[in-house]
Amino acid sequence: MIRRECGLCTLAIEPTAQLVFIGETEARYYLEPPLHPHCAAYALQVCPVLHAAGDTIEVALTHTYTLAEDRITGVSPDGRLRRGVFPYRDLAARHLAVLEFYLAFPDTPERVTAPTWLAEHAPQLLP
Repeated sequence: MIRRECGLCTLAIEPTAQLVFIGETEARYYLEPPLHPHCAAYALQVCPVLHAAGDTIEVALTHTYTLAEDRITGVSPDGRLRRGVFPYRDLAARHLAVLEFYLAFPDTPERVTAPTWLAEHAPQLLP
């Protein structure tokens, strides 16, 4: 996500190109990197888990996203991890908490259910 590389093919995504995030309906953020539209179409067609999820999976289309950090801030008395979301590269956060994930927050995404996007908007894959 930091280098704006596709999570499937690992090639760079051009700065002005559309990005596709795949996740649950109305997700605020994504743990997985963005994808090229062709790579997203491929993943949605060949991954049994994504394909079977139907309308509970959507694509978020955007050109930009904001990174944040999910950090472990401590442990509760009952043993559960406490977490916090911090701005990307926040120097204070490095001293306060342990980095667990990067989070991508799409900027003004257009959201479409995965089956609708595949049927009406996704690029066609080569036969």
